[in-house]
Amino acid sequence: MLQILIARNYGAHVLGSYYLVLSIAGILSIFISMGYPWIIAPILAANEADETSSAVADSIRLFIKDATAITLLIGGPIVIYIWFYPGMLFEQRFALLIGLATAPFYAMMRMCGSIANAKKMFNLAGLPELFLRPFFMLVVVSLVILFAFELKASSIVLLNLFISFVLTGWMAITLIQTDKSGILVSKTENKLSSSEASKLRRLAVPMIFSILFINMFADLEILIIGLILPAEQAGIFGVAMKIAALLLFTVQITHQILLRDASDAYQSGDDTKMQEILKKANVFAFSASIGSLIVLILFGNLVLEMFGDQFSVAYYCLIGLVVAQIIRAMAGPAIQILMITNNQKTGIPVYICSATILVAANVVLVPVYRYEGAALAVIITTLIWSVWLTLLTKQKTGYSISIFQ
Repeated sequence: MLQILIARNYGAHVLGSYYLVLSIAGILSIFISMGYPWIIAPILAANEADETSSAVADSIRLFIKDATAITLLIGGPIVIYIWFYPGMLFEQRFALLIGLATAPFYAMMRMCGSIANAKKMFNLAGLPELFLRPFFMLVVVSLVILFAFELKASSIVLLNLFISFVLTGWMAITLIQTDKSGILVSKTENKLSSSEASKLRRLAVPMIFSILFINMFADLEILIIGLILPAEQAGIFGVAMKIAALLLFTVQITHQILLRDASDAYQSGDDTKMQEILKKANVFAFSASIGSLIVLILFGNLVLEMFGDQFSVAYYCLIGLVVAQIIRAMAGPAIQILMITNNQKTGIPVYICSATILVAANVVLVPVYRYEGAALAVIITTLIWSVWLTLLTKQKTGYSISIFQ
């Protein structure tokens, strides 16, 4: 609804700029978080089994320390580059700098959400980022339009920064207040040895590549398209990608929710329970994917035209992007199972090769076939990494993770 409002009142150009800036912020946040949010579930499961352990609190402190260091390390040079880049309009420069400032809050929100998910506090894990942030933005943007004030891409990004800051603080405070057992903030602060810190980093850092490629796939593709096509065309493609991302969200959240139960099953050595968990998750994700495809085949044009008449040209692109998500749903939660079984490093060559294929396919196909070429690039890349990861997971863990198990 928010994106429809922006597109219809300010055009595909502003929406495209908004997509580009937030995609950059989202991708940077993955590097800032350094993979810690995705290793917290198995650490918390082990910590609850051993009540004397302070592993979760130690991991959180190390996350804050490393995230701060990475923000300063990569943020400083990027700020200088943006500020002195020749020929850039002030509006673009300002929007990019605000987007950069948003990245650390995205990283912290992601960490808080992962902790809440691991503690099975699903409302806290999902509501702030997936509902409250866009809802509050929708309310404010609606009021701005109602009173006929001018709104630029930088203004929308600044609003997003403020709301993200408030919601991140609220999530952190709520987690601390509900931490009755002191798992998150241990009463006695234990200073991690260098070897213990290195061990945690070795577990977390490989997740950067997997999450950057898998959870941020839509943002990565939008960023690539934003560098190839003009802002207006990038905005039209971005709408199709964001609609498809609603389906992608269903698959992602299904895989994310199974993390804690899958971690418990793995630690107890219950392979039967693990396969049952995987089967239920795959059936739900695949069914939702097929249902979404049918709906969009029938009503995709109407959905796109809600953003404006010029967006209907992306109909076949939208269908192609949904097909790519069906492929992903069929493949199963490879990244989660590799992480739970401490095999996350084995996926790095898959992500690097697949990211290279994604860029190359876009560069070759988009100039010729435009939106349909972008969708085809996504389908090709998704098929390659999905099959590769599924086979790799079977080889490394013995688990059959696809819907064909």
